Amino acid sequence: MTASSLNNIRFDLSPYLIHFFRKLDIDSSSSVFAVEDWGPGAIVEDTKISPLFLLRNAIRSQRLWATWSVRGGCRTIYGPDPAVCFTDMPIGAFLEAGRNRQARGQAMSPFGILLPKLGANAAGARPAIYGLNGAPNIPGGKGGGLRVIPPNVLPLAEQHRYVTLSADGVVDWTHEREWRWPCRESLIDYSDLLSGPEIPGFSLDLKGMGVVVRTQAQADKVLHDLLVLSDQGAPGRYDFIIVGDKIGSLKALRDPVDVQAALVAAAIDLSSFRSMDNVRAKSLVSDFDACVAAVNRTQAGNGTNEKGGCWLWLTDAKHEMTRALRQTGRVTVNSDGRYLVDVTAFDPILPLAEREDLMQRLANLLDKRHNLLATYHSVLGKIDPNATPHYSDPPIENRLIFNYAHDEADE
Repeated sequence: MTASSLNNIRFDLSPYLIHFFRKLDIDSSSSVFAVEDWGPGAIVEDTKISPLFLLRNAIRSQRLWATWSVRGGCRTIYGPDPAVCFTDMPIGAFLEAGRNRQARGQAMSPFGILLPKLGANAAGARPAIYGLNGAPNIPGGKGGGLRVIPPNVLPLAEQHRYVTLSADGVVDWTHEREWRWPCRESLIDYSDLLSGPEIPGFSLDLKGMGVVVRTQAQADKVLHDLLVLSDQGAPGRYDFIIVGDKIGSLKALRDPVDVQAALVAAAIDLSSFRSMDNVRAKSLVSDFDACVAAVNRTQAGNGTNEKGGCWLWLTDAKHEMTRALRQTGRVTVNSDGRYLVDVTAFDPILPLAEREDLMQRLANLLDKRHNLLATYHSVLGKIDPNATPHYSDPPIENRLIFNYAHDEADE
């Protein structure tokens, strides 16, 4: 270990950068988006957007949106490039600050994505520049327009890093310990970007990332999203989820070892979901096959003779049986993140409605015997699990699968 790395082992330092999310009202002057399509599984029924929704949306989209961070109708990111903002506060300090500032109604919350600082730095993130020497002419930026500092004072390529620091201390944001990453895509504004997947930003493809949420129920939702990404073979890797409510006050913890121990105790280790003992996996698969064999196959269907593909859709990605079926190659995760089992014991030449009925009977049996929630996923006229689905009753109420924008429990 080098002298430099040894010097970084301090209670006031962290190996992570944190991008945190705040409650948003898309009708407010601090919102620059008129997004019509928020991305995978998003359900937006109101102008109120919770921090957890934004967190999950970023994970699912594999991107942190670059913005000009508008406050009160004015850009707070200077220069021509929008940016993604981070803090390098230690995790314990972030949790305390997030709780306290959210309680005071400020633009912060204890919901965030943690990125290894070395990886973020390699991707182009840099510490903010607080204040400038002299008295440069800083544009006011009223109306949300471009704010450019004279390039002879600060080069255009570095202006996204500038944060105001007044000489009298009235304006002082140094407590944020901010880093920023610039988006160099020559954007003028976001007026033409109506789809979340179109909005550029920082790619979440680093190894060793983590997530911070407040409650165990919120962690369960995020865990579903992370398992889907992992099982789809997405780039990057999340290693842990920290549940803030499992941590008491961190004010008394100053030694880095003690802080780390408290965080580990409150974290969900994702490695246990990526593999299990082969003997246990085979036993669970055998239990699944026993349920398939036990399905009553009489009087299935509604008499129609439509053709198409039909699969069992396991809606709980973290359930032990789902993990076993995935590990043994029995589950395919389609482009929408649905865990599908091709139940070959149900004759594929049967009419689609009959196979849908059989899959639902199997789903009911799995729920009764193993507390595993499932339904059917069918495609009319095609044997393609990624084609537009055909069913009458999707599990729209399932908060693991669908990401709801506003839920008071997620704030």
